[in-house]
Amino acid sequence: MTMEHRWSARKPIAMDVELFYAPIGSVPGKTRDVSMEGMFVNTGGVFLPTHAKVEVSFRTAHRRGNRQHRVAGYVVHGNGDGVGLMLRHVDYHDFHALRDMLRAAA
Repeated sequence: MTMEHRWSARKPIAMDVELFYAPIGSVPGKTRDVSMEGMFVNTGGVFLPTHAKVEVSFRTAHRRGNRQHRVAGYVVHGNGDGVGLMLRHVDYHDFHALRDMLRAAA
């Protein structure tokens, strides 16, 4: 049984991301929902095991152009559609990017 600890609700946000998982490399995906602590990413059928450590890469619009974000995370659960990720070590810029994205989706 897997327990998830969410402090904020996930919101439906579709955004292109790239997951990096060392044994297989880069996996393109699209988020289905996002929260401050995690996201579900459709991986197009690519399997990533539970507890796998990944890096999530995504871009957000910024007043000076696009900003690239890279956030460490790990797989909490998965199915044929994709994986639920818990994010770890979110820095200042990534935190604000996620917060702004969630506010815009409200």
